[in-house]
Amino acid sequence: MMRRHCLFPLLAALAVPAQAQVLSGPESVEFHARSGRHLVSNKNGGDVLWRTADGMLSVFTSAPAAPYGIEFLRGTVYVLDSGFLRGYDVDTAAPVLNLAITGAGFLNGITSDGDHTLYITDFSAKKLLKVDVASLANPVQTPLHTLSPTPNGVVYDKANHRLLIATWSSGRVLSYDIAANTPPVELIAATGYSNIDGIALDCNGFIHIAAWSCPGGGGCLARFEPPFTTTSPATIEAPQLSSPADIDFDPRSGAIGIPESGANRVTLVPACAPVVFADDFER
Repeated sequence: MMRRHCLFPLLAALAVPAQAQVLSGPESVEFHARSGRHLVSNKNGGDVLWRTADGMLSVFTSAPAAPYGIEFLRGTVYVLDSGFLRGYDVDTAAPVLNLAITGAGFLNGITSDGDHTLYITDFSAKKLLKVDVASLANPVQTPLHTLSPTPNGVVYDKANHRLLIATWSSGRVLSYDIAANTPPVELIAATGYSNIDGIALDCNGFIHIAAWSCPGGGGCLARFEPPFTTTSPATIEAPQLSSPADIDFDPRSGAIGIPESGANRVTLVPACAPVVFADDFER
């Protein structure tokens, strides 16, 4: 009897579920193909979370103080955090990079060329820069251009070897020719849209933007189809979003992942048909 009474509290304690993780100001999402999950930067929570397809959350790392843009490249999760570019091993969350960005103001958007170069937007300094991470022990950062519109989200366009840059306030999409390294030029004037936060490309080469202010009111996800001109019309795919931030396209499900920072949730909007073997499932 004594053994049974002593064992019961222990069993009861083991039966209590762990405290659930919650989204608090989700800012950026990044799809990880091998695990079939999204990484979500939880800026107010000071952590980066895993999110499964059914919405279950778990902690990837609690190391960052205020994570904003995130990018997955060759087994490393890169996080913009208070003037630093930080890197974590995707399998262990062990820190592998802690780089102070020279002259950083507010580091916000990040993308990669899929090889060894990261591109970063600095919101308050209105700058575009790159960081070569071929060697994590010796990363090389290079300033590229100072922009007139305020840069926010950024995505790499592999087919055209360029960056597409979403701008705040002005509601424009800029194109940056990587090979020429000339100043970014206006590609689309998103009339009626302002405070564009996120930008993504889908399987068709369509451009998707997440704007805080859209025709009809509220935030939205909108789509532009090629050929792109400054007067390209937009199609609203998801209206009345709450402060939609840094989006990402998941080729496996064909959906755009949208962190709604004002509603503390991640919304998935179909863009393409699902594809089983959409990538090489890099680590």
